[in-house]
Amino acid sequence: MADTRITFTDFAKATAPDGSIDEVIESLNQLSPVIQDAHVEQANDTYGNVTTLRTALPTVGTAKINKGVARSKSITSQVRDPMGFFSGRSEVDSRMRKVEGDARFGARRRIEDSGFEEALSQAVTNAFFYGSTAVDEAGYDGLAPRMASLNAGTSLTGSQVWSMGAVSGSDGASLFIVDHGPRGVKLIVPPNTVAGLDVKDLGEISVNDVDGNPFQAAVTLYEWFVGLAIKDPRRVARLANIDVSDASVDAPTQGKIFDKVEQILSRMPQPNGHNRVIYCPIALYPGFLKQARSVSNLALQMGDYFGQQVPKMWGFPLRSSDQLSVTEATVS
Repeated sequence: MADTRITFTDFAKATAPDGSIDEVIESLNQLSPVIQDAHVEQANDTYGNVTTLRTALPTVGTAKINKGVARSKSITSQVRDPMGFFSGRSEVDSRMRKVEGDARFGARRRIEDSGFEEALSQAVTNAFFYGSTAVDEAGYDGLAPRMASLNAGTSLTGSQVWSMGAVSGSDGASLFIVDHGPRGVKLIVPPNTVAGLDVKDLGEISVNDVDGNPFQAAVTLYEWFVGLAIKDPRRVARLANIDVSDASVDAPTQGKIFDKVEQILSRMPQPNGHNRVIYCPIALYPGFLKQARSVSNLALQMGDYFGQQVPKMWGFPLRSSDQLSVTEATVS
């Protein structure tokens, strides 16, 4: 069994020619804009969040003098969204401190922290789109499993799930439109906690090597309790079965993604204070922009978003994410 702790070799790899701890270029960093975009709230229950949805309205009508009115009522249902538990653990042999010195030893641990933070950010973002408690009961249910069947906008109370058509090959993808906000889509964290990743320096403690023998190590524990709740399902939509390679050609067989997104948006509620964001896979991003420019320069413009200039469609940020797959199975 291989040991997964930091070794002298790892220290050497992060050492600059002058002997200082070199800056590590995070070549594995991925685009995880969801973490930046998301609205975060404390859950209303210890291990998850309960949302009450109205599924049917009461029956009403005209009334006549000297005639009674039939009783009626609305119907509600409750949805419980669990939270996932994401965690990581770093153990660095304390004897390295004697060789490297306190400053270099601490700097190397901080570099390791950033790697764990990026890995957890990617894991939470992936779960936001594809997480399934049926596959991993310690995670949470993401958008795709909740919107796994097409309805072409026929649902008045649920999320819209549209299709671009047939995918030729194995490069099928989805585009998601999400309203981040208190009455839309939100990340949930446990009550009485702060949002985000909890990093605990456990100090130097006794740990066991792969053979079960103890030694002293500086240990850092990374924990993130987080889940996904959707207050109003109408505030999230999916355009599935997008042929990524087809989207980049001048005359796509599937037609313009831009046109289909426009149809979906016309059937969604107005944002009304929510942060509406359009997400697409990074491989689809250039083709989508190319289509949009060919259709309307007025609908596609650059605008400020979190201090950066990003493409906006009808005023809504278009964000690319590495965590969105381009090998999705066909949604039917």
